Amino acid sequence: MRKQLYFMAIILLSASLLVSCKGDDKAKDKKDDAKAKIQQVEDKIINLGSLGFTTEDLVKNWNEAQATIEDSGSYQIDQINVTNGEFRKDVSDGLILEGIVNEQTNEVIRLSLVKKEIESDNLNSALDKYEDTIAAFFLLVAVTNTEEAVKEDDIGKITNKLGLLRDKDKKISGTATLNNVKYKAVENERGLVLSAVEKTD
Repeated sequence: MRKQLYFMAIILLSASLLVSCKGDDKAKDKKDDAKAKIQQVEDKIINLGSLGFTTEDLVKNWNEAQATIEDSGSYQIDQINVTNGEFRKDVSDGLILEGIVNEQTNEVIRLSLVKKEIESDNLNSALDKYEDTIAAFFLLVAVTNTEEAVKEDDIGKITNKLGLLRDKDKKISGTATLNNVKYKAVENERGLVLSAVEKTD
């Protein structure tokens, strides 16, 4: 009887050791999976490239570009707050600046302007004077091309490719490249979304 009890105890102890080892393996597998997912996200960020400036540079570039279009300073931005690699800045009632940031380097990966259709009672307001589609796109181009000069002809060509000068009954949709930046324009439920990323192909 004692031998049987001893034998049963050994079996139970062996089984519990196997279970605990299996649990350790599962924990290790989960940890490895988490590391792999983090690596995938980091690789994706690297593959997305960079527009070549930080969020601080963006504030400076934006304010300089905006001052050339409208001189009251009403649409200047003071800072950009990044949360979970993204930011959103309401520039005005009709214009939103948003983007994706590599939090390790603070470099902007993707920059977008969302231009909402708004109704204004004051047709002579500063907003109406400068915040049309071409002006919004000019801001995006000026902010993302600080190192290389942009000619008026270039702006004309890419606005045409993007479909910004389309008939009113057609939705805007198109892509174009200038220097090392790829631009995209699309009209959706949010309004007109103009975006810029590094040209990688």
